Amino acid sequence: MDKRETIPAGGSFYPYVMELFESKTKVGILYEDSGVTRANGFIESVFERDGLQWLKMEDQTEIRIDKLYAINGKFSSEYSEC
Repeated sequence: MDKRETIPAGGSFYPYVMELFESKTKVGILYEDSGVTRANGFIESVFERDGLQWLKMEDQTEIRIDKLYAINGKFSSEYSEC
């Protein structure tokens, strides 16, 4: 049986994002941007803008943390595509 790790409903990826950023771990991300979008690489920074938490990838792509579906195999409980 396949099993995937999910964050709890209503949970946030923020603690996991910070852990990956601080450890300088390469990430694979799925996020919402007019459809499911992929990003890969290193997180350059984590910041707040207009009361929302964001991450910036090394290629300068900025992603709202609340728009993440998955990061390094950890999924949002609301994401059911796989």
